[in-house]
Amino acid sequence: MHKGVSLILGLGTACTIGLSSLEPASAIPWGQLIFNGVQLLQLSNISPQQTVALGQNIHQQVKQNYRLDSNSKTNAYVNRVGQRLAKASNCSQIPFRFYVVRDSSINAFATTGGYVYVHTGLLNAVDNEDQLASVIAHEIAHICNNDLINKLKQTQLAQGAASLAGLDQSAVTAIAYQLAVDLPNSREAEFNADDRGLQYMRRAGYNPKAMPAFLRKLVRQSSAPSFLSSHPATQERISVIERKIANGR
Repeated sequence: MHKGVSLILGLGTACTIGLSSLEPASAIPWGQLIFNGVQLLQLSNISPQQTVALGQNIHQQVKQNYRLDSNSKTNAYVNRVGQRLAKASNCSQIPFRFYVVRDSSINAFATTGGYVYVHTGLLNAVDNEDQLASVIAHEIAHICNNDLINKLKQTQLAQGAASLAGLDQSAVTAIAYQLAVDLPNSREAEFNADDRGLQYMRRAGYNPKAMPAFLRKLVRQSSAPSFLSSHPATQERISVIERKIANGR
């Protein structure tokens, strides 16, 4: 389990994410999403600029809970691979940022607005650049698919309320952080990220076969890393990925 904030996000929770139809989100800067002491995150029409701003706020939370690697060579390597894939993605207009987390566990995660994080444990586990690219492409796809924003929508709907009375911007950021870092993505989100990640790898000139190869390597380990516990249906994912590669998709 990642280090995170202590928030309860179940049914009936007082902390809720709200939708608003006051005006289009693209017309309202993130910092001005406060009305009469109630913060309203317009998830139905959030702009790319607002996702970047939310990603920046979550990044401050990440820095409080993780130790970011300062090795310039390692960071340059991850950034080079990441930017190559980002340019091949279908949301290349987002200013992607890639960070290395000093953590021996095999893991990687993405928030929103272009923020992607790779653990040093994962860098040590991959056999080659193509395998690293397969993980980063998957995380980029989560951002392009707006998966964190979708999680926020689902949380709001599950809680059955639209009010954030008493919560300020930092509280909303804390909820978004926990959804992005601590809680697993849905089965559908994982399969969709695999699908788009394969597309990005092909466009960027990486070998898509590295994606199932790396997953198989992790499955064969005596104890499955947390990377897999937050990515459901691993064996089925491998089969689907290999079938798509065989069909040239």
